[in-house]
Amino acid sequence: MRSILNIIILIAFIMCSGFNEPTGVLRVQVKKLRNTNGHVLISLFRNGEGYPDEPEKAFKKGKVNIVNGNAVLIFTNLPPGDYEVAVLHDENDDQKMNKSWLGLPSEGYGFSNNVMGMFGPPDVSKASFSIAAGTQKIIEINTRY
Repeated sequence: MRSILNIIILIAFIMCSGFNEPTGVLRVQVKKLRNTNGHVLISLFRNGEGYPDEPEKAFKKGKVNIVNGNAVLIFTNLPPGDYEVAVLHDENDDQKMNKSWLGLPSEGYGFSNNVMGMFGPPDVSKASFSIAAGTQKIIEINTRY
């Protein structure tokens, strides 16, 4: 009887302790920002969903300050899988990409793997990278204007 009670207590402990699959950490370093105006908006997409033009569908996102031409954001508790990052230097803090009268971006932007598209954002397959369970990944994104 005592061993059955010990098994029940062990199962309850495991269920209450949050026994989960190990997660990963991603450190996004945004570089080559031309000034300290506004903030940098960083959107982390998972498996291409919403990438890059639907930030409301981002898996996680953040808004960070600029220090010495750089910005850093750390995402934690990421399940293993494929991810993509899009960044925007929102110089006027209006929460959107501003464009010139020609439709070209007038604020800085960048994508994971520092890829660029020919006539628009790069394809999700080029911006994608993997995060393994229990690991920390660091990516650097150079801002383009």
